[in-house]
Amino acid sequence: MAIVDTSKMLMAQNQLESTTTVWLLYLFLGWSYGSLGQMGLQILFYITFGGFGIWAFIRLFTLSGAIKLHNKNICMRLGLNADEMMQLGVL
Repeated sequence: MAIVDTSKMLMAQNQLESTTTVWLLYLFLGWSYGSLGQMGLQILFYITFGGFGIWAFIRLFTLSGAIKLHNKNICMRLGLNADEMMQLGVL
């Protein structure tokens, strides 16, 4: 059994994005890229009115994967292993 570094786990838990929160922000405000650290894309999304609706429609199908990828990247940046990521529900 591997030794778990609780400080890294707590840091990751504080930085992970909640899937429910990001989905609610997207559905009511169109806010998804900003939550995932991509402010330039968020501004472009707003300026183009969600790519005239096409981009917004496609985002409905890609948002869950983007949230998972964002959370996985946070865990990898902090140096968490696969077991720790599974404990946090990232994998």
